[in-house]
Amino acid sequence: MHARHSAADAFSGIELDTSSPVPAYYQFYEILRGQLGSEQFPSGSKLATERSIAGTVGVSRQTVRKAFGRLEREGLVYRRQGDGTYVSEPRVEGSLRFLRGFTQELTDRGLRVRSRVLDLRLVTPPAAVAESLGLKESKDSAVMLRRVRSLDGLPVTLETVWLPAELCSPLLTLNMTDRSLYATLRDLLGIEPRHATERLTATLLDEFEASELDQRLGEPALLVERTTTDAAGRGVEAVKTLLRADRFSFTAQLDLERDAVIQPSSIE
Repeated sequence: MHARHSAADAFSGIELDTSSPVPAYYQFYEILRGQLGSEQFPSGSKLATERSIAGTVGVSRQTVRKAFGRLEREGLVYRRQGDGTYVSEPRVEGSLRFLRGFTQELTDRGLRVRSRVLDLRLVTPPAAVAESLGLKESKDSAVMLRRVRSLDGLPVTLETVWLPAELCSPLLTLNMTDRSLYATLRDLLGIEPRHATERLTATLLDEFEASELDQRLGEPALLVERTTTDAAGRGVEAVKTLLRADRFSFTAQLDLERDAVIQPSSIE
């Protein structure tokens, strides 16, 4: 008869340094953070109870609870009321090197992308949008499209797009539910997005945003603001996208300039 292993056994190899100035909860958080999603703690798996983990690792329940709280705020684990703590599915990882539409980017990875249109109409663009697109800040000079995008049924982005009405007013007659904007611009309007300037900022969700993204008020999010031009250098798109911080991460490839000289820092 095989011995039955408890869920707490997965934590048996974790050792904390009691002489370290780093708090025990933070040591435990860092160790576990590096192991979540591995064979030992696969995505979707249920973790042992705080009490059993504390006994296995040799720490207090408060230490485990505090580490779990930090992991939960980062979206790496989630709790089911009355059931326990589970390992989250891996984040969608995006690149900061290439300009690709949201739909194309994620369907290419085998994810099911859906869109729900909240608003599609002619508007007076905000001053910053008008400037970035080279538009007059006048009535009906921009097409605004606001959508909630979902991955495998989970709402993950709230996107607001402004486009020049002079070029893009035919969009007003289309059903943009589940439709790729970039594919539509290219195939229907002959507009080929080529270059973009993008800014990524951390923010917190307000009541409306949290409601649309199935989050709590004040949850962290990533704010992506982008201005896109076509091959002729015309401003064709200004975007403000809120992404759930628990579902996305971004990577960038960086190279140190060969001739660059790194100066040692000094403290005065």
